[in-house]
Amino acid sequence: MKYFFKIISYIFHPVFIPTIITGCFYLLNADFFIPIERYLATGQAFLMTFLLPVCIYFFLKSLGLLKSSVMIKNLRERSAPMFLNIVIINILIFKIWENASNSSLKVFFIGYCISYTILFFGILLKRKYSVHVASVCSAIPLFVNQTTTYYLNPFYILPALLLIIGLVATSRLYLRAHTNVEIIVGALIGFVPSFILFYKM
Repeated sequence: MKYFFKIISYIFHPVFIPTIITGCFYLLNADFFIPIERYLATGQAFLMTFLLPVCIYFFLKSLGLLKSSVMIKNLRERSAPMFLNIVIINILIFKIWENASNSSLKVFFIGYCISYTILFFGILLKRKYSVHVASVCSAIPLFVNQTTTYYLNPFYILPALLLIIGLVATSRLYLRAHTNVEIIVGALIGFVPSFILFYKM
């Protein structure tokens, strides 16, 4: 069981989430975007939010500035990667996707960035909330918005999302990476900013 939950933690690692969500967004809304736009935006999300942070992680590790594994259990070592992710996501939203037509996805990433900023300040205050759970919970308002805007079937999208959230939260608890409170607060940090932004839309 331990290996199963480790696999879940790696598959839904925060560094994968933006690419997974971008890919799912374009897959579900394939009729509304031309193929080149879908592939280009997903590729850009992959390069900026996965490949670049991973390269930075190994660069910092080679300099001896990071000693933890990719899960970065050390609270002190979390601040630099978290801050860099905030900067990278802002570049993606406001520079690379400046003229893109994926407005809902941009709103999601703005909410995601706000969640990361809150988590970053939490780290400065020596509070370790679940970035895994925050990342997956931030997707709920996006996909609820998609089911109402594009009339997608909510009866397979939302249960699948809730199942993933449940598996991720359970894996973090089972592996003793977080306490119940850290999981719940992480979920709220991920969900609330995106919910407010989509509600205002």
